[in-house]
Amino acid sequence: MVKVVCGGCKGLIWEGGTRYICGFKEGEALDPKVVEERVEIECDKFHEADREFRIRMQQYREVGITTVYGGGSVQLPSDIREALEIKDGDKILGIKKGEREFTFRKVGMTYPFEPHYL
Repeated sequence: MVKVVCGGCKGLIWEGGTRYICGFKEGEALDPKVVEERVEIECDKFHEADREFRIRMQQYREVGITTVYGGGSVQLPSDIREALEIKDGDKILGIKKGEREFTFRKVGMTYPFEPHYL
């Protein structure tokens, strides 16, 4: 057995949009917290994924709190608007990450770097 991060394995399967299962352990259900928070576990079936952009949960930073108003309206904190160069009238794209985590970005936003795959 070796200590590994389950989220970096070729055997990780997101089944039916509802649960994580292991492709190497006969469809064994995986704890979503272990996968989404990238908790180290001991596993003898681990096969490292070829390409992956890895961000540990500890590298996430909370940057602001906002309030949801009637009809789902949300006001973005000014530091987030400045960082993403968001102006009145811009569109925001919501992105689902895992089961209960979401992120967003400005529509049409370009990045100052090119993806690099090994």
